[in-house]
Amino acid sequence: MRLLLLAKLLVPFLWMLPGQAGKQSDIRLRRPVALTLIEDGKILLIANRDSGTVAVLDTHKLKQIKETRVGRKLSDMTATPNGNLTLVTDEEAGEVIVLGRQKGSLQELRRIKVGLSPVSVQISDDGKLATVACLWPRRLAIFDPMTPDKVDHVDLPFAPRRQLLVPGTAKVIVADSFAGQIAVVDLQHKKLESVRNLAIHNIRGLALDRQMKHLLLTHQTINGRAHNTKGEIRTGNLITNNLRKLSLTDLLDPLADVGRNERVYSLGDVELGAGDPAALAESFDEQIVVAVAGTNEVVIGRPELALWTRLPVGRRPTALAVDPARKRAYVANSFGDSISVVDLASRKVVDTVSLGPAADLTSAERGEVHFFNARLSFDSWFSCHSCHPDGHTNGRLNDNFTDGSFGTPKRVLSLLGVKDTGPWAWNGKMPDLEAQVRNSLKSTLQGPEPSAEMVRDLTAYLRTLPPPPSVLKARGTIDTDAHKRGAKVFARQKCATCHTPPTYTSAKTYDVGLRDEAGEKQFNPPSLRGISQAGPYFHNNRAISLREVFSRYRHELSGALSEQELSDLLYFLGSL
Repeated sequence: MRLLLLAKLLVPFLWMLPGQAGKQSDIRLRRPVALTLIEDGKILLIANRDSGTVAVLDTHKLKQIKETRVGRKLSDMTATPNGNLTLVTDEEAGEVIVLGRQKGSLQELRRIKVGLSPVSVQISDDGKLATVACLWPRRLAIFDPMTPDKVDHVDLPFAPRRQLLVPGTAKVIVADSFAGQIAVVDLQHKKLESVRNLAIHNIRGLALDRQMKHLLLTHQTINGRAHNTKGEIRTGNLITNNLRKLSLTDLLDPLADVGRNERVYSLGDVELGAGDPAALAESFDEQIVVAVAGTNEVVIGRPELALWTRLPVGRRPTALAVDPARKRAYVANSFGDSISVVDLASRKVVDTVSLGPAADLTSAERGEVHFFNARLSFDSWFSCHSCHPDGHTNGRLNDNFTDGSFGTPKRVLSLLGVKDTGPWAWNGKMPDLEAQVRNSLKSTLQGPEPSAEMVRDLTAYLRTLPPPPSVLKARGTIDTDAHKRGAKVFARQKCATCHTPPTYTSAKTYDVGLRDEAGEKQFNPPSLRGISQAGPYFHNNRAISLREVFSRYRHELSGALSEQELSDLLYFLGSL
């Protein structure tokens, strides 16, 4: 009887043991998001977002030999070259899991609290220094993985995601998760050294070339004055998907102009878009390899010659690992739960390794797949994620027809917490979220007629997205007294008339003294939740900062504010 009970208790954990691939208990979503090669490329480590597992793949046999649960929602992974130390970020737990390798197995050494939403991690070759980008706190955590008693933080002016340690220096390059800022952080003095603002967004790949002379990055660029028509989409006038080369010397020099030596290359072509480029690397012959997440492809080529070979891989390839000889690339297909193996010399996909039995998707999970699918747009140039990175906003202007006119570009709104903020669109003319989704698929993406099921699934996914936390709350630095004073100013100024708690929006439209190019003056107020994670402000981005909304434009103020009252109001808004 006791043995039977023990066997029942062990059933849910059988997937943690080697040799269990294909078992019924193994059917679940992995969603691989990060890859790391160790032992001279003999072993590939795979971090799986949804299952919270790290899988170990033998690259010679192309066989998964181990899978271990280490966290709740994994976001990134890195390792020292010898593989003795592996760091994994758990976005949900706010932790870095430090793993050691003993007799071929990964063993947990410790867990380090680094802050809310850690999304990327880097480690020095000697394993004595690690950096973690924390998204919503807008911070870089710096610590020694072996003596983690002290974690230092450097505040950033943007929400970070990708980062890259620069070999031979005490510098790390950190990229904006949503818009186009790039920062250089001095690790020795633990301070922000410089910030460059590029007119780009969705930076999803960072790498150095082999000569260590250039920073390579993938991104998108949107033209706020172009219309969402098929003609402007097809020619790349509306949105482009790019590979950019920046001089590393210029980037590391705070006084240099990073644009003077830059090179920009298009990854798409007329009638053949390359929506949502992600990870990238350089091959053995100095060709560039890019995972194009939105079109389920890898492209290989020489950008200066505009010659690209496009290889179909699995669903949403987001991460790459290239072996030491740079002749083989491993591609993480995040929505395919698989790894594609690409021979870079022959430019062929030579194998695909499944990470486990496929699981049936819920409506919201199907909606997530649609949200990141650039093939739903005309000629595959962009996806929902292109303008709403991970559901948030790229902060740019877009001139689509959802407000009933062209020539009236509007700021892209965040979709985080969107289920609570109806009606939708800047003019508030969309009565339900399903209508807004259908309209966006047809008029913004200019794609095929969406099915009722697709609209339901996308809407179900959007309803799972919570609003972003304020920067102050994410950092855990709320000043209760300042918050209370600011709330009183908010009430005295009758801000709640349009921005009514708890969602800090309302269902009506208002004339607040702003007009678009067509003369429209009635706007539905955006929610103020997470407003510190947004900006610029107003429908046309005219206010650079939240302070400028009041100090320059005096937005709906009923009377003069003292400097103290303005500071308190800004603090209150920044805490929402």
